Amino acid sequence: MTTSPDRPASVPDVQPIVIASDNSFAHAYDSVADMLVDKNIGAKGGLEFFDRAGRRLAPVFSHAWELEGLEPTLDDPDPELVQARLQAVVQHVGDYIRRHPDVVAGSGLSVEAAIAALPKIGAGTLAEDAAQFPGARPAASGGSIRLMDPGGWFHNALHAAGWTH
Repeated sequence: MTTSPDRPASVPDVQPIVIASDNSFAHAYDSVADMLVDKNIGAKGGLEFFDRAGRRLAPVFSHAWELEGLEPTLDDPDPELVQARLQAVVQHVGDYIRRHPDVVAGSGLSVEAAIAALPKIGAGTLAEDAAQFPGARPAASGGSIRLMDPGGWFHNALHAAGWTH
C-alpha cells in the first residue's frame, strides 16, 4: 500500500488564467510562480483558475491558508467556456470605459479607439486569447507600454472595472 503525500505535487508548467467569479477581471500568467508573486491575488473576491487548454485548476493552500499553487481538477477541459468568460470580461471592461472615459483619457485614447482596441476573443485558440490579457510582469516591448503591461491602458482599465492590486 502506498501513502499519499500531505500535499499534492506542484505543477510547474501550468500557465494559469485567473478570472474573477463575476467576470469583472482576468489576468493570464506565464507560470504559477509568476502568479504567486502577485501577493494581492484574490484580495477583492472570488477567483477561478484555468490552464490554457481550458482545464479548471484548484487552488492549493498552505497550512496558514495562503495560496501556494494550483492543481488540475478531474473536469474535462472546456476552452469554449473559458473563452466565453474572457469575452464577458472584455465586454465588462468596454462597458466600464463607456461609463468612465477618464480611465483611458490619460493614455491619449478616445473611448471609441479604446473599445476598438480591446482584445478580440474567440477567433483563435484559448492560449492565443489568454495571451492578450495582462499578467504579473511587463512584456519586453522596446521601452513602450503595450496594452497588456502593468501601467498600460488595458491593464489599468481591467483594474478600474474589476478590482485593484
